Amino acid sequence: MTKRETDTSASEASSDQSTETTATGETDAVPTDETEALFDALVEEGVLAVGERGVRTTDEFDDTHAVYHDSYVGVSDDEFHEAVSATFGLPDRASAADLVTDRGVTRDEFVVYLAVDSHLDREAATEELAAMAGMIWEVVPDSPVPADLADVTDDPQSLLASEERALISVWKRFCDPCDATKDDLDTLLGAVPDDVALAGVDGEAAVEFCQRHRVESAPGFVLADGDDRQTLCESDAETAAEEVRAFYEE
Repeated sequence: MTKRETDTSASEASSDQSTETTATGETDAVPTDETEALFDALVEEGVLAVGERGVRTTDEFDDTHAVYHDSYVGVSDDEFHEAVSATFGLPDRASAADLVTDRGVTRDEFVVYLAVDSHLDREAATEELAAMAGMIWEVVPDSPVPADLADVTDDPQSLLASEERALISVWKRFCDPCDATKDDLDTLLGAVPDDVALAGVDGEAAVEFCQRHRVESAPGFVLADGDDRQTLCESDAETAAEEVRAFYEE
């Protein structure tokens, strides 16, 4: 799996206290000593690793994270609220729905909380788990879209409407075919003419876009040339490059 890295160490504190957002959306002040102890525990128990380029999540934790990600990110609101209710001891789904709305709890944040709880080889209080999840969340990429591409997850249709020729790629987290394509992204991008606008979307967030263009798996590519459209789902970069080149040369 792709290593996740950041130049900012979660162990560094800029004041006597650091602010952490709990899994239920509440913001608590966590003393620096406690924060450092929790960070050290995450390193000791194989959740975070510290290297020359900063802090990253370990492959072992990524595997745990992927299981919960696949289990919860795509579920219905009712299923999500049921899981939140069960996890935090709320009386019913309606209470969980109110909490999710009022405090902005996202599926991705909830998944990180569950993953760290599962991965740790010890009992931990909810507040500790929430603080740990906050540290982990800092080093998880905001989007699976490669850094070389503009992220238009919020409104991919606008790009298609404004550009005569465009290619919008679809990516997902914990997607081995996506990682394989990213490793050879230059091959794919080299097949795209210079006048084609390039961008990417998070396939798990841009659900309507994927449904509209029948992107059934990631990585996927929506090709546009005037009124012509083609959807390509292909993880082999060389094969995808041939298809892309043929589409734009027609």
